[in-house]
Amino acid sequence: MLTRLYGVLTLVVRHSKKPNPNTPMNARSRICTAFTCASMLAPGWHPALAETTPPKVNSSDFLAKLAKDASPLPNHGQLQMSYATVVEKILPSVVTIYSSAPIKTPEVDQIPPQLRPFFYRFFGAPEDFGNEGDEEQAPNPRRRGQPQRPPQAAPEDEQHQQRGVGSGVIITTDGYIMTNNHVIADAKKIEVAVDVNGSTKNYTAEVIGADPLTDVALIKINAPGLKAATLGDSAQLRVGDIVLAAGAPMELSRSVTQGIVSALGRSNEGIVGKGRVRGYEDFIQTDASINPGNSGGPLVDSLGRVIGISTAILSRSGMNAGIGFAIPINMAMNIVEDLLDDGVVSRGFLGVQIADLDAPMAERLKMKEQGGAVVMMVGADSPAEKAGVQLEDVIVAINGQKVDSSSRLRLIVSGTKPGSLIPIELLRNGQPMTLNATLEALPEEALAEVGPGSNGIPRSAPPQQENTSELVTGVTVQNLTKALRERHDVPADVNGVIVTKVDPDSRAAAMGVEDGDVISHVNRKAVTTAAEARTLAKSSDKTVLLRVWRKGDTMLLMIGNN
Repeated sequence: MLTRLYGVLTLVVRHSKKPNPNTPMNARSRICTAFTCASMLAPGWHPALAETTPPKVNSSDFLAKLAKDASPLPNHGQLQMSYATVVEKILPSVVTIYSSAPIKTPEVDQIPPQLRPFFYRFFGAPEDFGNEGDEEQAPNPRRRGQPQRPPQAAPEDEQHQQRGVGSGVIITTDGYIMTNNHVIADAKKIEVAVDVNGSTKNYTAEVIGADPLTDVALIKINAPGLKAATLGDSAQLRVGDIVLAAGAPMELSRSVTQGIVSALGRSNEGIVGKGRVRGYEDFIQTDASINPGNSGGPLVDSLGRVIGISTAILSRSGMNAGIGFAIPINMAMNIVEDLLDDGVVSRGFLGVQIADLDAPMAERLKMKEQGGAVVMMVGADSPAEKAGVQLEDVIVAINGQKVDSSSRLRLIVSGTKPGSLIPIELLRNGQPMTLNATLEALPEEALAEVGPGSNGIPRSAPPQQENTSELVTGVTVQNLTKALRERHDVPADVNGVIVTKVDPDSRAAAMGVEDGDVISHVNRKAVTTAAEARTLAKSSDKTVLLRVWRKGDTMLLMIGNN
């Protein structure tokens, strides 16, 4: 009889983009991204708990509790022969986190018939299990002299709980602990095991706040006099620096591995997010061994200072393959400070959509150099529009920080407080200029799940009329008449051609072209008729650059030309 079932549940994010068969190790789809929070199903584990209700604390008082050290590494970071002193410094601050969440059991009709007996052994059979058609239900089997068994009772709640195991790091002596959002997400109970002078004590934790878009969470236990970790400065990290990862891999608490910083600034990996909303990624990559259970544990430098929070691995098997990711401690602490007051993160909002200035875009915009973020859309009445930002502007620096990619710009803006006045350095038609914008708070609708075609209300295409033409494959445009202006509420000062039909399976639909879009420019040239727009589009061999007006917003879309 099976009395204890262990299972490692690894959260996996797979990209929807199809893999390139000619590229074995395609960065977007070659391997799966495995979150390193393992779930150990251990029904027999019942630690002693201590209830807690942490008091509110403001940001300045909280920061005063933190131990920080930003001094450079000794001997220019030369390799040493033992890290025992470092381990002794960090391990008392490392905790193991057990989270309990309800198991989402599938409906009976979703379970293959051949697997139902196995499923019923652990979750209970329905009352009509075994009935076939109108046949009379057979009595419950029983031994001679024994009463008939009563109907099987529903399992207790605890038997329907999934127990996840992760890690965390104590950052204040009064019990504030930093971990990953995915370690404690959806948990009904969070239990923390702390090592105190060689013995383990268990506490119930309360969630102060969590942010799925960075995978950072802050929890609190009622345990004064704890050993708090010293926080370092992740901005001082260099590729090649020695680092150690501590945590509870595979439920093995107080475990430490060693490696180096393999890379910095890893982004666009699709590791964190909420629904279809992209998260904010700026990961430290390391080859220190990180496995399921390490999630939320500290990544420390050779002096034992926390410089990151272990979060994810890239692996085909779900186990360590030498590519692990950690959230930089500077970024994590910015989130923690924002979570303290109300458990919610306030992010800056500029109101633009951006793209990398790669080789095709640079060629289309007649730019000699690559790098920076191209403005592809300017939101109506947004801080960017108020500051004078225009389509095709190339932002090269913002708030005094260099912008080398669209993801870097997104990180800088999101990490700046709403209400901040920030300078924007950009190139317009090759000429440098500086604008000043006052950031607003990121609106809730900006975090809504979006996809191609979701920005507008679906409409049926109007009947084909004269002066219509297919601009690119799957996109039909028409001259912008007075009737169409009224139907689509297009202002008199907006000119161009209007999209009247989009094939949902076309490349243009995937890039975001929608019914009702007004195309004012094709390949940077103004258009007023469908025939003119089609002629300009057909003159492009590879891509067509469209300037689009949509309900007050203006944007750039680059569409492949078949």
